[in-house]
Amino acid sequence: MTDPSQQPPYQPPPPTPGFAPTPGSPPNPAAPPAYAPAPAPAPGAGRSGGTGGLAGMAADPSTLAATGLIAAVLFATGAGLIGFLADPSVGGFRARLLALTDTVDVGDVALLGLAVALLLLTPDPPGGFARPILLQASAGLAAIISVYAVIRSLVLISSEGSAPLLLSAFVATVGVGIAAATVAFYAAKESFLKKDGRI
Repeated sequence: MTDPSQQPPYQPPPPTPGFAPTPGSPPNPAAPPAYAPAPAPAPGAGRSGGTGGLAGMAADPSTLAATGLIAAVLFATGAGLIGFLADPSVGGFRARLLALTDTVDVGDVALLGLAVALLLLTPDPPGGFARPILLQASAGLAAIISVYAVIRSLVLISSEGSAPLLLSAFVATVGVGIAAATVAFYAAKESFLKKDGRI
């Protein structure tokens, strides 16, 4: 039988969080640890969330400049469509095709190339327009310019007039088409890589 007068062995109280237990007392496994390390921050938690839309784009000079260059080329290609719809006094459908392709040149291809370089060589902002979308817009406009160049070169090679002048215009137009096709291919490929986070 157990002696009722016998006292149970001494059990120390659980340590208070933040203080070390009494020297010589056994640790209490049920007590919470005196210090718990802070959890590791999630990837990208230290970056500012930024703002989206026009405000975020205005906060990033590279994205803003690239968007302006893309808009300039968009207006140039749209002006060609307006010229195509206009009724020419002479020339008929051939004159319409020349009016369609007369508003874009190698300068527009250079603007698109500069926009693609700004979008790829500068760090991505935390907010603003998604750069893969801007790259895809650049690729689409460059593809349209390459189609314009094919149409214009066919019209020039089948036109009547001074052979040296037509040949020079044809060669220049082919060069614009090659440059535009190169920019379109490169921008399209890089847009998919950036969308997947591989660059």
